[in-house]
Amino acid sequence: MAERRPRGAPGATPSPLRLAPYRAPGWPGKNEGGGAKARPDMARGQQKIQSQQKNAKKQAGQKKKQGHDQKAAAKAALIYTCTVCRTQMPDPKTFKQHFESKHPKTPLPPELADVQA
Repeated sequence: MAERRPRGAPGATPSPLRLAPYRAPGWPGKNEGGGAKARPDMARGQQKIQSQQKNAKKQAGQKKKQGHDQKAAAKAALIYTCTVCRTQMPDPKTFKQHFESKHPKTPLPPELADVQA
C-alpha cells in the first residue's frame, strides 16, 4: 500500500488541529437558519408611507437651512473698493476711515467727500 503524503510542502507534517472557517458575529452558523426574519424596526404599509413623507419634509427643511451661505452674503455686502489698495468695505463710513488712515497723502475720492466719518 502506498504511503499518503500530506498536502503542502514536501516533508511537512499534517496539522492535527483543523480550524473551522471564521464567521462574523451576527451571521447564521452551520446549523442555524439563514432565512428571512421579520425585523421589528422596519415600517410596513401605512406607517412606511407616513415615515417617508416625514423624512421628505425633514430633508426639505435641512436643504433650506443649508442654502444660506455666509461667505457669499459677506462678499455681496462688500460693495466699496479702495482705488489704491483694492480692499473691499461694506459701507462708505468705513471706506472713508480706511482711506484717511491708510492713504493720508492720497487725495480723497469724490464719492467720499460728503460722507461723515
